[in-house]
Amino acid sequence: MPATVHDLALRYLLELSADIYGALLADRHGALVASQGSLATADLDEAAAKLAAEAAELAVSGNASVEIDVLTESGAMFVLGEADLVMACVTSRSVNPGLIFYDMHAVLRDLERAAAAEAVREGGRL
Repeated sequence: MPATVHDLALRYLLELSADIYGALLADRHGALVASQGSLATADLDEAAAKLAAEAAELAVSGNASVEIDVLTESGAMFVLGEADLVMACVTSRSVNPGLIFYDMHAVLRDLERAAAAEAVREGGRL
């Protein structure tokens, strides 16, 4: 099966940061869009739904950007909700959260630009 733009974006995120070993992307309704790396695949749909719900609850308005980071003894999880997407990634514990969020924001901005460019291309075909 060919990779989607979302799969490619997550692969790029994993290349940007060697500290990220797994990532997922969900829409704001909680539907899993893509996943890459070392994540437990059995629960990804449920995890995506829970993360999207939590990001929506914490957002001040429907389109607000939300950053969540959680540290445990064994690692960390970072969640970023922006526009219509929620991205989550897992890392080791010893990372710089600012750098992880910077890379996540960059990838989501690239996805937004790609979607806008596709909308322009589609609009030109009418």
